[in-house]
Amino acid sequence: MLYSYKNVETYSNNNIIGFQQLWKSFLETFEGTNLDYQFICNITPETKITDLDVDIIFFPLAIDIDQNEQIFLKDFLSSGGRLIVSPGIGPISEGLKTFLYEQGIDVKENIVARGALKLKYRTDEIFFELPVGNFYSDFDLRGSTKKIIGRWRETNQPAIGGLNNLLYVGYSWGQDVDKSSDIKTLLKAIDYVWDNISLNITRKISKKEFEKFIKEINTLKSEASLVIQISEQLDLSVPKYLLKKHFNDGQDFLNDFNSNYLFGNCKLAREYADSAKNEFAFVYSLGIPIRKVEIRAIWLDRGTIVTCKDAIELRNLIKNLARIGFNVIFFETVNAGYPIYPSRLLPQNPLIKDWDPLKAAIEAAHAYGMELHAWVWTFAVGNTRHNLLINKSVEYPGPVLSTKDKSWALAGQDGQLRIEMQPETWVSPANKKACEFLQELFGEIVANYDVDGFQFDYIRFPFQKADSQVGFDSASKNAFVELTGIVPVLTGKNNRIWRDWKATLVSDFVKETSSKLRKIKPDLKISAAVFALDRTLRMQLIQQDWETWLVNRWIDVVYPFYYSYTKEEIKTKLLRERGMINDKGIIIPAFNLRALSLGELAERITQARNAGVLGIALFAAEHLNTVKSNLLRNGPFREKTIFTPYEKPILACQKLLDEFNSIIEKFTLTKELSVLSENQVQKEVYYLTQDLKKELDNYSPDRANEIERKLTDLQLKVKNWLSLEKYLDRDQRVMYISSYLDQVRTLLNYVKSE
Repeated sequence: MLYSYKNVETYSNNNIIGFQQLWKSFLETFEGTNLDYQFICNITPETKITDLDVDIIFFPLAIDIDQNEQIFLKDFLSSGGRLIVSPGIGPISEGLKTFLYEQGIDVKENIVARGALKLKYRTDEIFFELPVGNFYSDFDLRGSTKKIIGRWRETNQPAIGGLNNLLYVGYSWGQDVDKSSDIKTLLKAIDYVWDNISLNITRKISKKEFEKFIKEINTLKSEASLVIQISEQLDLSVPKYLLKKHFNDGQDFLNDFNSNYLFGNCKLAREYADSAKNEFAFVYSLGIPIRKVEIRAIWLDRGTIVTCKDAIELRNLIKNLARIGFNVIFFETVNAGYPIYPSRLLPQNPLIKDWDPLKAAIEAAHAYGMELHAWVWTFAVGNTRHNLLINKSVEYPGPVLSTKDKSWALAGQDGQLRIEMQPETWVSPANKKACEFLQELFGEIVANYDVDGFQFDYIRFPFQKADSQVGFDSASKNAFVELTGIVPVLTGKNNRIWRDWKATLVSDFVKETSSKLRKIKPDLKISAAVFALDRTLRMQLIQQDWETWLVNRWIDVVYPFYYSYTKEEIKTKLLRERGMINDKGIIIPAFNLRALSLGELAERITQARNAGVLGIALFAAEHLNTVKSNLLRNGPFREKTIFTPYEKPILACQKLLDEFNSIIEKFTLTKELSVLSENQVQKEVYYLTQDLKKELDNYSPDRANEIERKLTDLQLKVKNWLSLEKYLDRDQRVMYISSYLDQVRTLLNYVKSE
């Protein structure tokens, strides 16, 4: 893996986006190939090919190359080595163009995709879309050995090609593309060009790793088997033939994993291990009870909206989302400072021509029984990659700062408007005029459009390190000094005071803006897309105190992004966060569709249910492929919801308790299903459930504390009742019961705190 310092330096000079941000995404994707690799850095004239024990060098995110690297790679190729190059974000240097031209790759330029480009792979049916705004290369190949491996379907231009010992993947591999398709495409490309070489360079599976695979697969298999058993016992409305099919497929893949491991075929062994886990996780998600009352949300991103040329295409897209089972759409309404609709305050996004996507989306969503929430960038008001997409200079600060007042900008200690090569420009939350303008803009949306909800995004400060903090612009500094008499500093006690003050600025904006929006539309549901980082770290890095927003009911729901956490960490964090706010608001976990395999997606949804939360949210529509759509449609979304939990919270409690009661009755009244505990405890659970149902049927606020007490009694009885089930490792049966009551408690506290 070539890590070129010259390449990194050019990213800094281009000032489009920070290289480390791209490199992190690349490595996370590359790890999924399971290829054995090492890093090559700092190539000098003394660096010798014989110093390296490698078959292939991969130069990713390439936009520049230095002289030493050119000489070394030419020698490597001439000695029989193989080279993969994938372009990066930004224009390609003349030096790199020349190097590639000498190898037979004629790259004209790197282009910003203004519409989604669909790639078709030559030797297999691999389809995916390069999202709007990403970079790809306009290139040709020369020579008799050239092979075009993939083409862009819209233009029929080469997307992936190879010749001799060089493979050119003509887009920013590892960035913003469906992860599994990205990995599969790279592996198939190198195997097609170099005769199945991936078999020889796949990481070996150690005995310890093999044992870990077996344990993980067998755990999932056991869970899947119990789910099938329970779904049959309870006669749940689940696709039983699909459960058995996927279970049997999982068993076959498990057998294939074992045999390929024994014969040393690590590449296929890993593939079969992943397939086995996917199949058993799929069974688990298909077999869990559906929820008729839950949030099933998806972010409908600007890139996907732009690919719809008119209202008809957008309506068809939303119709498909409804068919999959989603009931909430977060519609990207303000992105990089540009409204998606024709506004009287700011220019409409230039990528939209002569129509109003927001109006069309609301009409379509309501026609198909879905909520539509306006999703807005808050303090981030410009974006360098979006600038290139609309033919603006990289340095363009966005329409807010350029047409209103540049003094509104948030700045670092050297006056820079962008921090650590992050692509956004920001307004200062300390600037009252900037905040008033944002409130006017958001009020325009709520007043003029029948949106069901409003979602804050970028409702924070940019990510900061100890030596690169923000808030040194005049408005921020003056406001802080005036309030505290302290000058902003980068370390010590006064720095903590400054950080806390910045977090208060954000919280005050949330409070004031929510109040103003609710005056326009009292039943508006207000939410925020936030980071799931632990609160102490979050306050330090981005000054985002969303727990306070929830506890004070300035917003109704938060959607924390659980991008890089394991399924066990997700459940632990969700339970801890629910406890921190005492369920006074609704927390819905958000997951990244791009990064998750089919099995991982199924696991995340199951873990969210087990943690007692009231739904899930998926980012974003651009990464929702057919396979994942089918998982949702046939599994956890297989029946449509009747309403969202916050829409009718008491009725939602009743529906959840009805579902709980139907399962309780089967466990208590059917001898074959009875769990192993005292019969008296079972009876008490049954009668407590009936009593709680009556309380909810006649709910009044003055009875809220008594209802909560009875719910607590019921949960304690259920806990005692099921203790032996847990002892016998039959937590799945517990899951079918306990999560309902957690959801009821969340909703009751939500109602109490109104």
